[in-house]
Amino acid sequence: MSFPTKPVLFTPGPVRLPASVAASLSDPPCNYHRQPAFQEMFAETETALKKLIGIADLDGYFATTITSTGTGVNEACLRAMSGLGKGAVVRNGYFGARAADQAAQNGLDHVALEFPEDRSVDVDELASRLDRHGDLKWLFFVSHETRVGLRNPFVDIGRACKQRGMMVAADIISSAYAYPLDIEASGVDLAVASSAKAIMSAAGIGIVFVRKQSVPALRDARRHGSYYFDLVAEYEKQSAEMQTRFAQPVPLHAALHAACAHLTAVGVDKHMARIKRQLDEISAHLRGLGVDALLDPKYQSGIATNFRLPPHIPYGDFARRMSEQGYYVLYGIPGDDTHFQVSTIGDIEDRHVAGFQDAATAVLRP
Repeated sequence: MSFPTKPVLFTPGPVRLPASVAASLSDPPCNYHRQPAFQEMFAETETALKKLIGIADLDGYFATTITSTGTGVNEACLRAMSGLGKGAVVRNGYFGARAADQAAQNGLDHVALEFPEDRSVDVDELASRLDRHGDLKWLFFVSHETRVGLRNPFVDIGRACKQRGMMVAADIISSAYAYPLDIEASGVDLAVASSAKAIMSAAGIGIVFVRKQSVPALRDARRHGSYYFDLVAEYEKQSAEMQTRFAQPVPLHAALHAACAHLTAVGVDKHMARIKRQLDEISAHLRGLGVDALLDPKYQSGIATNFRLPPHIPYGDFARRMSEQGYYVLYGIPGDDTHFQVSTIGDIEDRHVAGFQDAATAVLRP
């Protein structure tokens, strides 16, 4: 049986993997999660994840991992904070709406704070709404609304919450390692990343940067109901023993370890600059073909951009024809076939960018 060549992924995750990451995924350096070799690998990864994201106080945070997508770990954070009392979820896009749905389906006492989906959160307006409520103990927000490539003011939102004595968690899943984030300056207590995104590892591990000073309050407010996704219990086990509570897949951890080594060797600043430069080049090329970005440039993240398709070609046809030429692009908003999205956060080489541009020209030019 023969299969077509795998297209190069120009997606915001899962992403194209570096060769060293793929090799570690298929042939891990250890083969069981209770071996000392796993603990050593785990400890190295935990430190590297913090260093690469820019945390200076390495002893003040712990990178807790759970075998899950980012969505699952977001839910663990929502549940961990819910015992504190009533909270809030910021909704200004697809993933903010998902977090609000998760809170609702888990029966968590919260309010959904609605903001426009085509612009960044207005922090002054957010602060005013928090003050009007007055009884909120926690807040959850999304740093980067990936479906439209919208960047929210991460540090300012975190600070607005901390100034009001609230605990705050953030979904940084598609912004982590893609552009600079100052977790310490924001005061964010729980920041959720994923192995599937700009860290360039295999999908399947959710990462929570836990601010250690916040753990006692979370422990005291702990509520029952979720056994596997008990963030506090996982943090306590991992930070004490460098082992997971349950059997997490060794190949996924080996791939994440290799991704950290790769990104350390490349340099995270160079990695971020490459992501933005390549997307800027693609954006300029598409503009030359008469294809404009959906979002106002001042709200764009520079790591994922949605482009409006010409009327004669819906997303399904465009994606199929691009894939036939070796390049895969994702839709933007689910169910809307008028636009597509491009992201360069994976292991994209300049030759891939040039090939993508040639393919887009062939498909889009009438």
